Amino acid sequence: MANMNLTPAVKTVLVMALVLASVLAGGCLREYDTTSLQINKVDISAEVVDDDIVQLDIISYVSNSGKTSGEVDIQAKAYNLATSLLMADEKISMGKIGKDRTRNGTVELQVPITGNYRVEVTMYEDGGLVTSGKATISGLESLLSSPKHSYINIRDVDVTMTARGDTTTTLKVTTFLDNYGRSDSAPLTALVKLRDAKTNLIGKSGNINVGVVKADTTLVKDIELEVPKDRDYRVEIMIFENDRIITEYGVSFFMAPDSQGEEDVVKKTRSVSTTETITTEFIQPTPPEPYDYGVYRTGDYGVPMAGPGFGVFLGIAGLLAVALLLRKRK
Repeated sequence: MANMNLTPAVKTVLVMALVLASVLAGGCLREYDTTSLQINKVDISAEVVDDDIVQLDIISYVSNSGKTSGEVDIQAKAYNLATSLLMADEKISMGKIGKDRTRNGTVELQVPITGNYRVEVTMYEDGGLVTSGKATISGLESLLSSPKHSYINIRDVDVTMTARGDTTTTLKVTTFLDNYGRSDSAPLTALVKLRDAKTNLIGKSGNINVGVVKADTTLVKDIELEVPKDRDYRVEIMIFENDRIITEYGVSFFMAPDSQGEEDVVKKTRSVSTTETITTEFIQPTPPEPYDYGVYRTGDYGVPMAGPGFGVFLGIAGLLAVALLLRKRK
């Protein structure tokens, strides 16, 4: 091969072309060495905590089609639709997500059951924003009237005199418990109290091991209590589930010879055990429109960055053409 005597100018142009090609080629290779995180789907379930509070479980499914990610965090916020006030805000860490992996994480938010909410979910990588989306939740009150699990209610209470002595009376308290739900209840216990109507003191109390109340059934439980005779009483019943009162019942009855009181019945249902998944549409922001040329790639925090296009090769060809022209002139 004939020796090519190149002038310093030509050499300079060729070196510049090689440097430019190396830099741009490195940018092309980096195209495949970035994370590509996205939220594929968000499921929201609701569980009644008590009469006033509901817990929203925000389940986010995150996939990564690029290299192993940095530390991924998911933040969920619930805003009241009527007031736009922030009602709950929680964040969880999902750690690092490997290449071509999908992982899910659950954020728990507790909000008043009477409101309608906008739920916003935001994903971060190493503290930087990647993407976000939102969904609307409404009609949470329906969970109280359509329980999926157990729903315990005291239908009625009967009081019967079974024995009468010189100073005391034995009373049998019969409680009718309904389970309106579609699942069996947890093991239940009951506290029965006989309160003196005049002194407001507890004359006698006792516990009942209720046990499990089958779905869509009524359970009858009795207890006998001995109290001073010829006095007016109020029977009070509390039903416990896992050391928590879930329903109460109170009724007055009269045994004193001079009684003129009227029947007074009070019912209170404190809580319902129920869980329901709410179907929502998770809306992610519209991504920015790409240019008409070049290739877009995802940077560390999901910000679109333009990669090298056909203009790169045109620049290299131009530099080579200048080098050939200079050689011919010599």
